[in-house]
Amino acid sequence: MLALAACAALAVSGCAPAERHVISKPYLSEPPSAETVFGEATFGPGASPGAIAGIVPPPLPHSGPLSLDECLELARRVSPSLDSAQQGELGAMWELWSSVTEFLPTGTMSYGMTQHDKDTSVSQTVGRQQFSWQVGFSQPLFTGGRNMANYFLSRLGVAASAIKTAQAREDLLLAVKQAFYSILATEKALAVARTSVVNLQSHLSVAQNFFDVGMSPRNEVLQAEVELARAQQEESTQARNLTVNTARLNILLRRPHDAPLKIQDTLLHPRFPLTLDRCLELGLDNNPEIKLGRNQVEAGARNVDMARSALYPQVMVNYSNSTTGSTPRAHGGWSPDSSQWSAAVVASFNFWEWGRSKAGVETSKVLLNQAMDALQSLEDSTTLEITSNYQTLMSAGRNIDTSATAVVAAAEDLRMVTERYQEQVATATEVLDAQTRYSTAQYEHFSALYNYNLAWAGLERTLGQRVEPQG
Repeated sequence: MLALAACAALAVSGCAPAERHVISKPYLSEPPSAETVFGEATFGPGASPGAIAGIVPPPLPHSGPLSLDECLELARRVSPSLDSAQQGELGAMWELWSSVTEFLPTGTMSYGMTQHDKDTSVSQTVGRQQFSWQVGFSQPLFTGGRNMANYFLSRLGVAASAIKTAQAREDLLLAVKQAFYSILATEKALAVARTSVVNLQSHLSVAQNFFDVGMSPRNEVLQAEVELARAQQEESTQARNLTVNTARLNILLRRPHDAPLKIQDTLLHPRFPLTLDRCLELGLDNNPEIKLGRNQVEAGARNVDMARSALYPQVMVNYSNSTTGSTPRAHGGWSPDSSQWSAAVVASFNFWEWGRSKAGVETSKVLLNQAMDALQSLEDSTTLEITSNYQTLMSAGRNIDTSATAVVAAAEDLRMVTERYQEQVATATEVLDAQTRYSTAQYEHFSALYNYNLAWAGLERTLGQRVEPQG
C-alpha cells in the first residue's frame, strides 16, 4: 500500500502544468520556421519558458494609416489559429519519427524482488529473498507491410499538416481582407449618408423658408423632415457598422477592440490578369482543400495496405538476459545457476479469426472509395466557387464604370433640380427624388468597388495564391 501511495503521489506531482510548453525539435525532420510570435517562443531558435512568458503582440509599424499588406503581416504574426496549425505540423513530424522507430530494435529492462515464506533455493546464491534483473531486445523482421504502411501514412500526415497550415494562413488572409474592405466600404457609405443629411438639412431649411412666406404648402416641409430622419437613421446605422468592422479588424490584429485604427484607401479597380480557364486550372492544382483531399485519398490507399498486413505472419527476433541473486544487486555472477540468456526467432500468424482481418481490409477499401468521392465533390464545388467569384468580379468591374457615370449624372441632376426648386419651378418631391437617386448612385458605385475587391480576395483564397493586378 505504501508503494502504491508513493507511485500515486509521484504521478500527481508529475502532471504537466496548464501552460505553454517549449517543443523539442524532431530528430529526422526540419521543423517549420515560426510564422507567429507564439511559434518563435515555443519551437523557434532560442525558445525558452522565459520567452513564452514574455509573448506580446508586436506594435504597429507607424502611427499613420496602415496598408493592406501591413495588416496582413501583423495578423499573420499574432494569429493563434495559424500558430495552432504550425504546432500540428511539428506534432506530425514527431509522429513520423515514431513510425521510424517501429523499424528499430526495442530494448526492455525489468527488476524485481520476491520474498518467499521459506528457503526454496537450490543453490547458495539464492535464499528467501530473490532479486532478479532482466534485459531484453526485440527486432521485427517482417510485419506484413504494417510498419512500412505506417511510415508512409506518417509522411502523408506531415504533408497534410503543412497543407492545413496553408489553409489556416489563407483563411486568415481572407478574413483580414474582408474586414479591411468592409471598413473602407462602410467609411464611404457613412460619408454618403452624412452628405445626404447635410443636403436634406439644407433642403428642409429652404422648404421651411418658402412655407413661412406662404410660397409652398406645409406637406413639402413634412416630406423634407421625413427624408431627413431617414438619412439620419442611415448615418447612425453606417456609424454602427463602421465601429463593428473596425473591432473585427482590431481583433484579428490582437489589439483592443475599440482602439483607433486608420487604414489606407485601397478600394481600387485594377485589371484582373487571369482568364476563367486559367483560374480553374490554378484552382484545381493549388487549392489547399483539394490538396488535402488528394492527400486523404493516398492515405486511404496506405490504410488498405495497413489492414492487409493482418493477413500475413509476423516475424520477430527476441533476445533476453536475466540475472538472479540474493542481494539487491542480483549478485550471483554469471554462473549457470544465476545468469542465463536466450535468443529466439518467433513467427506468429492468426490463421482463424472468423474473417475479422478481411473485414478490416474491406472497411479500409470503403473508406478509400469515400475519400475519392469526397475529392470529386470537392473539385466540383471548387469549380463552381471559382466560376461564381470570377463572374462576380467581372460583373462588379463593369458596374464600377457604369455606376461612376451614374454618380456624375445624378449629382448634376440634383444640382439642376435644387436650383429649379429655389426658383419655384420644381416641386419638393422632385428635389427629394433627385437626392435619393444621387445617394443610391453613390452607394451602388462604392458597393461595386467593394464587391470587386472582395471577389478578388475570394478568388485568391480559392486559388491558394496571390494574384498581382495589371494596370
